[in-house]
Amino acid sequence: MYDVIVVGARCAGAATALLLARQGVRVLLTDRAAFPSDTISTHLLHPTGVARLRAWGLLDPLLATGCPSIDTISFRAAEDLVLRGAPYPCDGVAVSLAPRRTVLDALLVEAAVAAGAELREGASFQEVIWEDGRAVGAAFGGRGGGRSGGFTERAALIIGADGRHSAVARQVGAKPIRDAGTFGCQFYGYWQGLPNVGTQIFVGGGQAVLAYPTHDEHHLVLVGWPHARFAEVKQDLDRHFLAAVAASAPAIAEQLTDATRTGSITGSGDLGNYVRESSGPGWVLVGDAAAAKDPVTAQGIGDAFAQAQSVGDRLASALAGGPGAVDAAMAAHGVDWERGGRAAFETTVAFAMGGNSARLLPVLRAIERRPELISMFYGVYAGQFTVEEFFAAVG
Repeated sequence: MYDVIVVGARCAGAATALLLARQGVRVLLTDRAAFPSDTISTHLLHPTGVARLRAWGLLDPLLATGCPSIDTISFRAAEDLVLRGAPYPCDGVAVSLAPRRTVLDALLVEAAVAAGAELREGASFQEVIWEDGRAVGAAFGGRGGGRSGGFTERAALIIGADGRHSAVARQVGAKPIRDAGTFGCQFYGYWQGLPNVGTQIFVGGGQAVLAYPTHDEHHLVLVGWPHARFAEVKQDLDRHFLAAVAASAPAIAEQLTDATRTGSITGSGDLGNYVRESSGPGWVLVGDAAAAKDPVTAQGIGDAFAQAQSVGDRLASALAGGPGAVDAAMAAHGVDWERGGRAAFETTVAFAMGGNSARLLPVLRAIERRPELISMFYGVYAGQFTVEEFFAAVG
């Protein structure tokens, strides 16, 4: 019997497994994929998340893989207004990162295994095992790390870290607390040869274009549209993508040639904003399984890390107290996370709806030559400040 079974081994699940295993918790970490493997992601990690990697001892190993630091952001809010500044710092960290998920996820998984977690790849979650109304285990199909056929394991807690369409959430009947809807769609691709000038953001004309450096001297170039255009864009994705970049960022568009492109353009319109009930008897949800926001603010990886830290800080000591203590600790985690993340959720929804545009433009003009406030504006995107706190600071 394990103390915990973690279903899903990407940012939320692997980080949670890592923090628990380091405290001597007996962890079974499972995923239907094998690592390294890719997943749809905007990649960007704000200084808040970078600071957690440093605290966990994983920042230097990530940088050693060739992941470039991003210390400059340029934000074109209008034809005649470009804000240039640094990411807002967190615990002395003032850089962002945009690691490929093939690298970041594998690094987290390897660290969890090194800490003592048992990893079973190719394990497809099937169902929760119940006894007297409490989750006490999980059944899996697939090879489960070399085993033939399916398997079942028992644990004091099942941690669902299996994403937006969480099978664990369905199995335990996690109820929606908030469903704010879907407002955007995003697609991205990789190109070589772009100059590394940090993160570049271009907004306007009903779309947004972003470009930032990632592994192997590539840039991720991303376009976001309102969700109402999803079906149209999907019909001829390459044409719409390149036309959007040409309209919003012509200097970047000139460099997006077939010769410098790597792979196909990918993305998603499945970008709902929601919060689910996150814990119950014998189970807890983390990452997108518990709550998700539109990637317009790129808070997803940082949120996963923060939830992993919250669970890790509470669970190890609670396990000694038995099922009641475990459930109480996870309920407290859920309450604190929902309350603490409420403002960032509302800010993200407002950005995703485009509702802040008219309010922001005159304020952004007022801070054009005030670098400390430009960084604070980027802190709004990172969830460190609300729009109202930013407005108050501008005066």
